[in-house]
Amino acid sequence: MANEQIQEQPKKRSKLKLIIIIVILLMLILSGLATYWWLNLHVPDTPKKADTPQAPAEQTVPAEEKKFTENVTDLREQVMTPQKTLLNIVTIPTVTINLADTDSIRYLKVGFDIEVSTEDAAKALEDQKARIRDSIIILLSSKTYAELSSTEGKLKVKNEISTRLNQILGVPRVVQIYFNEFVIN
Repeated sequence: MANEQIQEQPKKRSKLKLIIIIVILLMLILSGLATYWWLNLHVPDTPKKADTPQAPAEQTVPAEEKKFTENVTDLREQVMTPQKTLLNIVTIPTVTINLADTDSIRYLKVGFDIEVSTEDAAKALEDQKARIRDSIIILLSSKTYAELSSTEGKLKVKNEISTRLNQILGVPRVVQIYFNEFVIN
C-alpha cells in the first residue's frame, strides 16, 4: 500500500508540470503573435476630420516633432517606393545542350540575362544574338555534370560566359550574368 502511494505522487506532479509547461508555451506563442501583429500588421486608425475637435490656433506643434514626422514620412516613402534601376539587360532565350558526360546522356537547359554597362553594348548584344548563342552552346557542351552541379562550377561558367561575351563585344562591357533557368537532367 505504501508503494502504491509513492507511485501515484510522481504521476500527479509530472502531469502538473506538463500542464504548466503547456500554459507557458501558449502564453509565449500568443504574446509573440500579438507583438508581430502590432509591429508589422497593425494599421493605426486615422481619425476622421468631422470627429476630431478643432485645435485652437494658439496650440502649435513643436519644431522637433515636425522634423521627426517629416523624417519618418520621407523614410517611409523611400522604403515603399521601388528603386529605379538603370540597368541594361539583354535576355538570351533558353538553350538546351547535351553535356559532355560519356557514362550517361545528360542535358542542360539554361536561360540567362546579361547585364551590360551601356545601352550601346546592349544593342550590340541584341545584334549578335546568333554569335552569342553559338558561343554559349560550344562552351556549355564541353562541360560535364560534375563541373556544373556545384555552386563553384556555376560561378566559373558565369565568368567564362562573360569573358566570351566581352570577346564578342571587343571591349569589357558585361557586368553580370543572371541565370533565370538552369536545369540539368
